[in-house]
Amino acid sequence: MKRIGPWLIALISLSLAGLARGESGTEGAIPGLVEVKVGINTLSKADRATLWRRVDEYATVDAVLEFCGRKLNLQRRTWAAVAPCVEVTSLRRVAAAFRSKKAEYLKGWEESHGEPEKKKALCDSMKPRLAEYTKILDAHIAEARTMCSVCIFC
Repeated sequence: MKRIGPWLIALISLSLAGLARGESGTEGAIPGLVEVKVGINTLSKADRATLWRRVDEYATVDAVLEFCGRKLNLQRRTWAAVAPCVEVTSLRRVAAAFRSKKAEYLKGWEESHGEPEKKKALCDSMKPRLAEYTKILDAHIAEARTMCSVCIFC
């Protein structure tokens, strides 16, 4: 059993990761290495709960960023970063949940702050936090890309 950092679980709501169990996958190019792709089914019940909670949190942040005119393309960037080490079916499930939650939150922001004055006031007041959120999410994606590219789970 190999452990993947808990921060990656958070990121994958952007997508996904957790505990890879057993020897799933195919033989790698180097004899003795087994490629492992993690998925939702490899997560413990607690890790799955954490994953879905964080998918919700990231969807909230991405929605407010988009509402305020900042598109991070989190889903696309995260998918590209973790696809080498995460099962496609799990990525699709997480991406669908993320899109659904994000759409729900974006609609809420539009309904409650859609008037230009309200929108400007909200976005101006959140500007420092939005910059911080962007840096954190960018760092998570970069770290996930690095971990997947160096085959840390093999």
